[in-house]
Amino acid sequence: MATTKIWAVKDSLSRVVDYASNPEKTKFNDLKQVLKYAENNDKTIDKDEQTLYVTGVNCNRETAFEEMKMTQEKFGKCTGNIAYHAYQSFKTGEVSSELAHKIGIQLARKMWAEHQVLVATHFNTGTYHNHFVVCSVNMLTGKKFNCNKGAYYRFRGLSDELCSENNLTVIKNPKGRTPRNIYFAEKRGEPTKYNLMRETIDETVKICVNYAQFKKMMYKKGYIINDDYNRKYSTIRSINDKKATRMYKLGEKYTPKNIADRVFNNPYYVQEQYYKFIKPTKTYKKNKVYMLMEIQRYK
Repeated sequence: MATTKIWAVKDSLSRVVDYASNPEKTKFNDLKQVLKYAENNDKTIDKDEQTLYVTGVNCNRETAFEEMKMTQEKFGKCTGNIAYHAYQSFKTGEVSSELAHKIGIQLARKMWAEHQVLVATHFNTGTYHNHFVVCSVNMLTGKKFNCNKGAYYRFRGLSDELCSENNLTVIKNPKGRTPRNIYFAEKRGEPTKYNLMRETIDETVKICVNYAQFKKMMYKKGYIINDDYNRKYSTIRSINDKKATRMYKLGEKYTPKNIADRVFNNPYYVQEQYYKFIKPTKTYKKNKVYMLMEIQRYK
């Protein structure tokens, strides 16, 4: 399941004043800046393959701003809500970068078939999410996009349909807005986030041979583990969640000590999947020979 949101982008004098006052705190309020934000190389998933994760729908990604401005000027609609910024954020650890971007493009085409849209997939928050920068003016009719409650619910509905088609989690009968911690609903007296944490830990333990690898992989999957020696209790939290959970609450096998014992007992060849996930290119190739030697040793 993916959470969704849409908001207007306005160009106004206040943007210039805000920028002059404090450029570091300026929000991306105008079209050019919000496009720049979406295309930010530091936020895209892979610097070596960033072109795979920024796509123009009904426009070229390199000239999206110019094309959107031309459409607005053509119909004389260069003021007011000049664009819309939307996002689609996926459940942590459930979707790959490629699938996230593919779903984002499909969603943009279904939702804004006659509008110019830039789709960018980011990972800077620890979970895959899509940004949509939508030109407010219909490129065929010149009418402006009506971003009312109906449009928001249609956007969320289409997102849920695409998630369902791709076997991703979908929240049935959501009430009101769907915040990023939607998965933390109560079930049988404990938050369902505990089950997600257990599942993620179990999956990660299987492909690591030491605790350092385990922590690095968990961070890649969107979780921060704080097990400093000065702390009375070790904790775990999602990157998107401010509140941490004490690991002993997940069960005895999910404490750092027992996790370390579990990964220590794994044969070395399980690291093959670890290196594929962490460094799928050169580093993985370097370690492949070593992996093959270990596989032979454990046969």
